[in-house]
Amino acid sequence: METNWHSEITNIPGVLGVFVASGRGAVLQSEGLKIKDNELEDMSLRLLRMAAIFDHKDENVSEIELFWKNLFIICKFSSNLLLVTVCESPKVLSLLRISVNVGFSQLLQDKKMMKQAKAHATDKNIILRKGKIEDDERELLENK
Repeated sequence: METNWHSEITNIPGVLGVFVASGRGAVLQSEGLKIKDNELEDMSLRLLRMAAIFDHKDENVSEIELFWKNLFIICKFSSNLLLVTVCESPKVLSLLRISVNVGFSQLLQDKKMMKQAKAHATDKNIILRKGKIEDDERELLENK
């Protein structure tokens, strides 16, 4: 990738890594993570399903924060792309948000990445039908 957005995020203390996924949950790029791609895709699909529920209610969501397997996850959404940051804890959340916003902006301007993401575009209602909503996901949605 031409930009250095990912190192700005991964250099923050407590950040384990970052990955980019398509609107179908496919991992397009991963930096610094020692998590298998199939687990990253599972995480992506859960995040996409949560976002699809908000979309289904005509509420737009651009960011989700949650805990997954004792890790803090912050996810930024666009129509075809997710930027997911995996951290040990949310202690550096202010700095992390700034870096994630800048990185996400750079990512959205990356023509190669956006072309790749658009090739994986899908209807959010289809994502919503993939698998059932787990109890922990439902609980997060009810507490919004």
